[in-house]
Amino acid sequence: MAEQRLRVLVFGAHPDDCDFTAGGVAALYARHGHQVLFISVTNGDAGHHQIGGARLAQRRRAEAIAAGAAIGIRYELLDIHDGELLPTLENRRRIIELIRAFHVAAAERLPPRPPLHRAANPGRGLYGYGAERQRLQ
Repeated sequence: MAEQRLRVLVFGAHPDDCDFTAGGVAALYARHGHQVLFISVTNGDAGHHQIGGARLAQRRRAEAIAAGAAIGIRYELLDIHDGELLPTLENRRRIIELIRAFHVAAAERLPPRPPLHRAANPGRGLYGYGAERQRLQ
């Protein structure tokens, strides 16, 4: 019987949150042939002590994509300004579409931290109530 390949999807609030919370296990899954996708729901354009705005967002996007490539996974970043993630119907639909497009059969959630992190966690917080109850097909 052939081994079933998993599709592992991890959401983070910022472009390095997935790396810190699940990078090691994602690398192991990828090494064993499973598909892994990290999604940052903000673009990371704030929070640096020297640069910000579009320049920082571009830098963090490049770093995230390079980190994903280094461990054999895909990394996507949404273009929502850091600190401006709102529980809009449009954003909820975007999150649900990403889950469905990746064909996730089941979801596990990590315990969220500060409010923005809770909003970015599709199993909890601002998006989770609707997303968790949606069929993931």
